[in-house]
Amino acid sequence: MPNLRTAAAALVLAVLSAAPAEGQLGLRGRTADSAARQDSIAADHDVRRGTGTVIPVDSASPRASIERFLAVVRAGDFAAASAWLDPAAPEVDTRGEELARRLTAVLDTHLSIDVETLSPLAVGDIADGLRPDRERLGEVIDDEKRMHPIYLARRVNGDLAGWMFSRSTVNLVDMLYDELPDAWIRAHIPTPLLSAGPFGVLWWQWLGLLTVIVLSMIIGWLLAAPTQLILKKLVANTDTDLDDALVASTRGPVMLLWGLAASRVLLDWIALGPLTMGFIVELQRAIAVIAVFWVFLRVIGVVQDALPRSDWATRHPALRTLIPFGGRIARVLIFAIGLLTVVATFGYPVATILAGLGIGGIAVALGAQKSLEHFFGSVSIGIDQPFRVGDWVTVAGVSGDIEEIGLRSTRIRTQERTLVSIPNGVLAEMQSENFGQRDRFALKTTIGLEYGTTSETLRKIRDDIHGMLLAHPKIWEEKAVVHFRAFGASSLDIEILCWLTVENIDEFKAVREGIFMDVMAIVERHGSSFAFPTQTIHMRHIRTDGRAGPPGTGGAPQPL
Repeated sequence: MPNLRTAAAALVLAVLSAAPAEGQLGLRGRTADSAARQDSIAADHDVRRGTGTVIPVDSASPRASIERFLAVVRAGDFAAASAWLDPAAPEVDTRGEELARRLTAVLDTHLSIDVETLSPLAVGDIADGLRPDRERLGEVIDDEKRMHPIYLARRVNGDLAGWMFSRSTVNLVDMLYDELPDAWIRAHIPTPLLSAGPFGVLWWQWLGLLTVIVLSMIIGWLLAAPTQLILKKLVANTDTDLDDALVASTRGPVMLLWGLAASRVLLDWIALGPLTMGFIVELQRAIAVIAVFWVFLRVIGVVQDALPRSDWATRHPALRTLIPFGGRIARVLIFAIGLLTVVATFGYPVATILAGLGIGGIAVALGAQKSLEHFFGSVSIGIDQPFRVGDWVTVAGVSGDIEEIGLRSTRIRTQERTLVSIPNGVLAEMQSENFGQRDRFALKTTIGLEYGTTSETLRKIRDDIHGMLLAHPKIWEEKAVVHFRAFGASSLDIEILCWLTVENIDEFKAVREGIFMDVMAIVERHGSSFAFPTQTIHMRHIRTDGRAGPPGTGGAPQPL
């Protein structure tokens, strides 16, 4: 057995000395004492740098040894990885492959190895305070909160030298492995599932993550209903229905939050590595932030729906059109704040991002002048309120109902049912005529009676029309003007002017039609009729003797 251990040690030393270090594979972050280790490595570099050239990584250095070890275990060749175990440790000869597999599981679960913090020199880090033949990878804490250092030991065989896991570390492997939360699972799943998959995560852990996602969704769905039921009972005795609507709208966020809580508990059974687990925890925090801001968006929607029906909207009818616009602004702000919060949960400097956005915002503003013009135009329309949704307006020769006032443009539905969009920046500077905010509608017309109507009949028709208008229930303040206006070219003109107290254009048209029918009845009742344009043309002939008119007519013109 001693000869076998010596041969194994010589083999690994020869491999480390013969080949240059490969690229960094399977790296998992930094150890706890990375900063101090980097300083000592920098000191090593300074000793040998001389002219300022960068020191290459020695193939027999701790960094090269761990790089090659990680490359071998990520390839799943634990038999070869056993060569990195100190042959002086018990059972390495008989259980070398199993111990290498178990050591890899312990390292993946408890340590984040960053080979860049390891010395690139063959002699190791001589300023770390350890024995010259020792390098420390990090520490593992067991279930009893005891700290166990993980050491590399330098072994020399003649002219060959290299680094491997020390005897003391190999002796701890079984104890630390048995304390892994997933030790039972590792002992009962097929061996192929213990190999590394994408991002260094084992295949069985990938399957476990998919299972956790499905179970978390089911648990969130099951717990959302009873949670909402409890919340509904808590708000059932309040005087307002707003809180009931809020509770009813939060089913999605509640389901998401319960699913996150369930996934956090279930993940402990998978025993992911520190880096992978850290990323998942950051992702869970980001999703939790999304759920919270999702609630805020639902609150905005509920308040936006409830405000038009509230007493406040009744007391301030002119501000009701600002509610949809304010809701859009609030959603944009909530989305922006939520996005920055999510970015902050991943450790990105939000202040730097905002500063960059401020500088970039100047360039964006210069390139988006028209868009900003339309946006501020919508703000101006929302504050000044020249019209509201539902009003009948005429703008730039376009007449129709205001269907929507957006952040960029306003849409008008015409009588032909076409939709006309006018940019708000342009619309804010245009003259618009709003028929929807009239307090009363003017009825103004002129009727023409035929010239055969007597003055007495004309006076009676005028008085009856005036009386009919004053008796009408829709006439404003009983004011109506009916006058004989003029002798027209072909009619006796009577002017009619009054104001109708109606609420909209459709009612005005209906009332106006009824008044016109009553006017026709009055004219017919008095035996008169409406005139229509006529002309009488007189012609005369010129005789050959120069006298007007034909012979025997005395020169008088003859009508046709």
